[in-house]
Amino acid sequence: MTERAAHLVDAVLPWVPVRQWVLTVPYRLRYQMAWNHGLSRAVLRVYTRVLLDVYARGARRRGIEGGQTGMVTALQRAGGALNVNLHFHTLVLDGVFIEEPGGALAFHPAPGPSDAEVAAALATIRHRVQRLLVRRGLEPADDATGPADRGCPRPR
Repeated sequence: MTERAAHLVDAVLPWVPVRQWVLTVPYRLRYQMAWNHGLSRAVLRVYTRVLLDVYARGARRRGIEGGQTGMVTALQRAGGALNVNLHFHTLVLDGVFIEEPGGALAFHPAPGPSDAEVAAALATIRHRVQRLLVRRGLEPADDATGPADRGCPRPR
């Protein structure tokens, strides 16, 4: 992963700050995702959408409308002992681009996330993945993820 990340940062991604985010999941979900590629893709989709939203909302709070970031994710399937340990390493452009008049792109770096912002992103990911598992019949519904939950506010 280190060599691939260095190549992406040095030769592929634009010359802007990059932050690595890593998502690990509970053991039972690691095993399910290891054998169910559709589930892996769905969890990755939840995770990346939350990260995109974190950066877009942060930019809006700083008065930057319409900002977008970019990212690339590597799926790692094993741990150091070659055990099943499916998790995601994501390199995110640490800020947002906006289109300036005339079509040029301008990059606006993001401040580092606070512990509270990371915890809120994780809570949102956890909540959405739990709902995904319930919808797919992989987890039983409970009070927090049942049908009445559809209108609940997202963690902030």
